[in-house]
Amino acid sequence: MLAAALAGCGTGASIAGAVLQIAGIQRPPELPDAQKPPRTVSIRLHAAPTLNGGDKGPPLALVARIYALRQAEAFERASYAGFTNAHTERELLGADLLEVKEVLLIPGQRYEVKEKFSREAGYIGVVALFRGPDGQRWRAAFPAADAEKAGITIGLSGCAMAVGEGTPARQRQVGRPLAEARCT
Repeated sequence: MLAAALAGCGTGASIAGAVLQIAGIQRPPELPDAQKPPRTVSIRLHAAPTLNGGDKGPPLALVARIYALRQAEAFERASYAGFTNAHTERELLGADLLEVKEVLLIPGQRYEVKEKFSREAGYIGVVALFRGPDGQRWRAAFPAADAEKAGITIGLSGCAMAVGEGTPARQRQVGRPLAEARCT
């Protein structure tokens, strides 16, 4: 009887599954992401002494936001202006937005924390609200599974961010040195 049950199985995994099923033992169902333990991600935001000073202005404090996102497409498409208003931001990100945390950085500060993110979050986004940002160097999105392993380190200067650790979903210009930033 066992041989007949196993005759149609082609791989070792399916044979083992068939044997367990015949014995009345089944593999427990895969847990949904929402029920899995959260990811722990090291996030490091390092503000330069010239933070948010633009090309020639005095250094100023900066608001940075850390997002837990299901997907990164809406985050990547949204304009800078869309992130300056919380209501507009929620509309733009829609169902992809799971959580947002706001951090106030002062020039020269190092913000280093281990954050917990739901397994529902496929991406972790970071936005720096510079007063005159350089092109697209004010945001980055990181695949959450990769960020859990490598962490995220971002340098913040007068008007741009640069990624030190972690691999953004889209490289953009955040891989360029901060010295090449062109403030608006």
